[in-house]
Amino acid sequence: MKTEPILLELEAVKDRLVADAGDNTRRFLDQMEAWLMEHPHAGPVVNSAEELQSRLLAREATEPPPTQGRPYLVHDPVIAEVHRIRESLHYELQAGTLILKDEPTSKQP
Repeated sequence: MKTEPILLELEAVKDRLVADAGDNTRRFLDQMEAWLMEHPHAGPVVNSAEELQSRLLAREATEPPPTQGRPYLVHDPVIAEVHRIRESLHYELQAGTLILKDEPTSKQP
């Protein structure tokens, strides 16, 4: 992910908000407070770390524990190829038929 477009977007939003407030910090804060009054937070509000901890403990006590499944593994074709090569080498070593082929890098005239 390139961060430059994100930073440019943040800068553009900041400039727009500054222009809307007419470079006046007090006006900007008043506009933000008015917006917060029009759009109240719908979820629960946690005022301290202790309150958050107690809510978490209460939630863990009432909900069943999550099921333990197999972890999600991302398929990586390079790693899969390495595993195939190692497996074939392992079988060749056990059979005693490991043959190294020496190929010339270029033909001599």
